[in-house]
Order: sequence, then structure tokens, then C-alpha cells
Amino acid sequence: MKRNLMALILALCLLGTSLAGAEGLLPSLTDTIGKPMPSLGEALGRYPDEEIPEADGSNTEVFQGVTETDFNTFSVYLSEKGATLADYQAADNSFSASIQVEGKTIHFSYDTQTLEARVTYPKGTYDEWLDYAKTQYESAVQLMNAGKTDEAMSVLITIPNYSGYGPVAEYLESHPKLAAAALVAAAREAKLAAFRTVGGYVTFGSYEQDNNTANGKESIEWLVLDYDAANHRVLLLSRYGLDTKQYYEEFVDITWEKCTLRSWLNGKFMKDAFSTVEQGAILTTNVVNDSSQGFDFTTLPYYAVKTNGGNNTQDKIFLLSYAEANKYLGVTYEENSNNTKSRVAPTAYALKQGARASNSYQTADGSAAGWWWLRSPGRDQGNVAVVWCTGSIESNRCDSSMSGYCVRPALWINLESGIF
Repeated sequence: MKRNLMALILALCLLGTSLAGAEGLLPSLTDTIGKPMPSLGEALGRYPDEEIPEADGSNTEVFQGVTETDFNTFSVYLSEKGATLADYQAADNSFSASIQVEGKTIHFSYDTQTLEARVTYPKGTYDEWLDYAKTQYESAVQLMNAGKTDEAMSVLITIPNYSGYGPVAEYLESHPKLAAAALVAAAREAKLAAFRTVGGYVTFGSYEQDNNTANGKESIEWLVLDYDAANHRVLLLSRYGLDTKQYYEEFVDITWEKCTLRSWLNGKFMKDAFSTVEQGAILTTNVVNDSSQGFDFTTLPYYAVKTNGGNNTQDKIFLLSYAEANKYLGVTYEENSNNTKSRVAPTAYALKQGARASNSYQTADGSAAGWWWLRSPGRDQGNVAVVWCTGSIESNRCDSSMSGYCVRPALWINLESGIF
């Protein structure tokens, strides 16, 4: 154990060195309440087993079962906080030190036999995320006592790792109905967190995808393109090419407003893919189709006509414009072999319907990439912008069916709807 203790001392002596490592599981509340003091609890992702208010106004946090692995995490965490070690002392079964940061000192001690660690904060420097947890908890209790359970749970889930905070855990244990509500609230918050994570994937609705109708429709996976926190909404794009359709049934001058693909998406597809409740969560979007949304094919030497994107539309479901595909997926006219996120794999069902895919170009997960429609006009009024298997933009006839272009629906979801 002495050898392990010396290793610990050496690790702590290196706090001034820049180390790369893990962050604590409890998120920093810097943006909410200012810069918190270094915290063993935050580093280890758990609350203290005991809190002791001292007579001089200082506060001591007591942690049980602290291992050397925990200390490695704590060491990295302290170095990231810009802390330095001072006045360390080692005995047979204990170690103590002063941790200094921004002119303030925190006292730290560890017993190698009992595996107990103590961190003492001087008056006025007590750990702020714990203070935040206490404030939120007290507010929640007041709401609970007033019979406002839903509001109380909304406050409780703002506490980092709230079920691990002792007072909350004890309160829930003595209130079974509230504990059940807490589980529901936690599940809802986890689901919402996934929808708020730009670049992540979520499921919403269902559609035939494995080409086996006997086992029913499969959940649709969506890529989260954008999160509008102010309006509690997210922009989703289907992860896969779900089907293959013509943009319009004839080779004529056409815009998104008049195309049959728009009618299909907001009609049959919406009814097939979403329940009535799910449809209620899909926002009606003002779909902009002016020249700012399209690719200017007249910049290319062999395209001379600038095409009209048509009127703006009000849609539940739509296709991305070139500008949106460029913004969110990096689509450009120039082929970029490193940009795989703009490529899409058709589902087995879409392939059966005639979608094409090229093994010469692959998506980020190694699947053969297909071609997919945008809503923007192409090189002339009878053509439409498309994303090739390469991930770059091109133009093709609006009535193309043999080419096997995929449909990747896009939609805005209201996160405050009743389905979450």
C-alpha cells in the first residue's frame, strides 16, 4: 500500500503539468452560476457521502470507497482546472495536501486503509454545483408540498445526476408515486437530450425498409441537423434513402411548389410513416425556394440559363434545398472524397423499388452510396438539383425514374408536443 501511496503522491505532484484525460460525469454549471471550485464529486461523477459544516464556516465533503483509479481521474481534472499542489504530507496510512487555485486553498486528505477522502472548502468557496443542487432541491420540495408534482419534477431534473443526490434519493424513496414520476421524467429528458444532439440519430415514425412486409414497418432513423433551442424544435433528415420516386411525372418546366414528389411526401408518405399523434408533432414549415436556396449553375461554362425556384411553400415534410445541403452536409459542386456525410445508403426496400447505389462510393458507415433528390432547380426549368453518390451536387431531369434517385424527407419537430 505504501508503494501505491507514493505513486499517488507522484501523480499529484504532477498537477502543474498539462494532462489529457476524462472529464467528470457531472456537468459543469459554469454558464449558470459562475466558475465552480475544483470538486472531487464533480471529477468522480457522484455526490459526497456526507457533508460536514465546520464551526469556522468551512465545509467538508466526505467520500467513501475512493480508489487509486479515482485519484487518477481527480489528478487530470485538477490539472484541467489549473490547480497546483502545496504542503503535501504522507504518513503510513494517510496523505494530505493543499490544493490551490486562483489564490484560494482547498484542503485534501485521504486514508489508504479506509479509502475515505475528505475535501474541505474554506468559508465562501464551497462547491457551487452542490449549492445549486441544494437550491433546486429545496425549490422542488416546496412545489411538491404544494401539490405541483409536474413542476417539481421539472426542477429536480435540472440537478446534475439528481437521483444520486442524497436528499433527493431519500425523498423519492419515501414517495413511491413521485419516484415513478421521476423515472418517467428521466426517460423523457433522456429522449429529449437525444433530439437536441446535433449530429446524432433518433427514431421517429416507421416505414417499410427491410423489404419484408411480413414483419411490419421499421422505425425511421433521422439525423439531427439543427436544434433551435429558442423555439424548442429540431430539424431532422432521414438517415437512409427511404424510397425512390420521380420529382415530377413529365419532363416539363417545374418547381417544388408544383411537383408530384411534394404532394406524395405531404400526403401518402406522411400518412404511411406517422401516426396521427406523430403528425401533430411535425411543424408546418415556411419552405423558402428563392434564388438564395439554389445552386447557380450559370457559373459553369456549359449552363447558360438561371432557373426559377418558384414560390415559397408551407409544408410538413420537404426536401432539403442546395443551400441547406451545403450548410448541414457540406454538399458542393466539387467532388470531395473526404465528405462522406453527404452520401446516403438506400434501404433494402428503396433498392427493390429501383433505387441505385454505387460500391465505388461509400457512406461514413461503409455502405454503398446512392443518389438523392434536392428541391432546388437544376440547370434548366425541367431539371432538378440532386446529390450524386459522390456526395456532390449535379442536375437531372425532373421525370428521371430509371436513374433511381432516393427520397430523403426532412421535417421540423416540436419538442414540446405531447409525444415526448
